[in-house]
Amino acid sequence: MTISPLTSWLAPDYDISYTGNPLRHVDYLAVTVGPRPYLSSSEEAAAHYIEDILRQKGLSSEYLTNVTATIQGEREESFLFCAHFDTVETSPGADDNASGVAVLLELDYPVFPQYTILLAFFTGEEKGLVESTHMADALQRDLKGVICVDTVGVGRDLHISCMTSHRATSFWLAHLIYGISNEGRPSIGPLFSDHAPFNRKGIPAVGITRSTNRMYPHIHSEQDTTVLEDYVQETCTLIQKVIYHISSTENPYAFVMKALLISIVLSIGSSCGVWWMTCSLSRKS
Repeated sequence: MTISPLTSWLAPDYDISYTGNPLRHVDYLAVTVGPRPYLSSSEEAAAHYIEDILRQKGLSSEYLTNVTATIQGEREESFLFCAHFDTVETSPGADDNASGVAVLLELDYPVFPQYTILLAFFTGEEKGLVESTHMADALQRDLKGVICVDTVGVGRDLHISCMTSHRATSFWLAHLIYGISNEGRPSIGPLFSDHAPFNRKGIPAVGITRSTNRMYPHIHSEQDTTVLEDYVQETCTLIQKVIYHISSTENPYAFVMKALLISIVLSIGSSCGVWWMTCSLSRKS
């Protein structure tokens, strides 16, 4: 049963054109700072840079080990957008994951959205999702969805990636994103990143990525130095539309539920039609 075409058809149409410059953040993190291993001085420099950019955008941020910011909404129910800024020891990490950080740093955020928006720039992803696991374990908020942006600067196909476990829960979020953006493809398992600890808690959580199963040779190497601007900007547009949707809608998942119901009705109708034809042919014979 496929509902992707229906979600695109039923989703609100937001005419949002993205005009930012995310590559400036990629250049700073990958070139000026360089490799950013967990708990290193360069990782700390990257965290301070992220703090500064958030402050310039008028957001109040907090830096302990991760960098976080909260945009309080009318509701306490929240959506979390995250990206990791650490790298393996020798990689500049332009794609993995300055590209994801750049997307979240360059977006426009509403002043008072319907749902509270949480931003988290994690470190320790390359050490086994250390810090995102700590946050997921300590979480006391009512999270309606987690969207992790990771390695979106190289690779032709944009994936809206669900984990294999709890995929029925994340199904709703994946189709919300696909319907609103009409970009990417809902898929199972291409990305294991900071959304995984939240997924294990049964929270809807997906990863936005172009790196399917780490198939690109630059990942985790000294060659991870460049990204394609069009790919990063496409991801910016996708996330910007999702943020606008959850900021202006009382029930962000309503159109996905409607699409699923229509799909079920069509599926039942098709099955009944096949049954009726089979019975008719049997009687004639």
